[in-house]
Amino acid sequence: MNKPKNLDELASKYWDRHAKRLRAEGLLTPATFDSFVMLCRTHSILERLDPDDDPKTGIIKYVAMTRVYQQLAKGFGMHSDKPKAPQAGTETDEFGL
Repeated sequence: MNKPKNLDELASKYWDRHAKRLRAEGLLTPATFDSFVMLCRTHSILERLDPDDDPKTGIIKYVAMTRVYQQLAKGFGMHSDKPKAPQAGTETDEFGL
């Protein structure tokens, strides 16, 4: 799977930082490719968004984009609400932790 050519600079850097690890963990697959591209783009938008630019709606936009980012990130184990699966060969307790 190659990085899409139409990612902007911030989204492209985000791809470079995470794609290899996500592929190795089996989280970036052809089935999740589009979601990861959207995550990269969302990260880029969020990085450029300044809630203080628009006093009326800036914070609303920022919070909305943060929620979108968090929801997409969960699918890749990149959010604190989603615990990562144990590594192969490690012991778990009766709850799988």
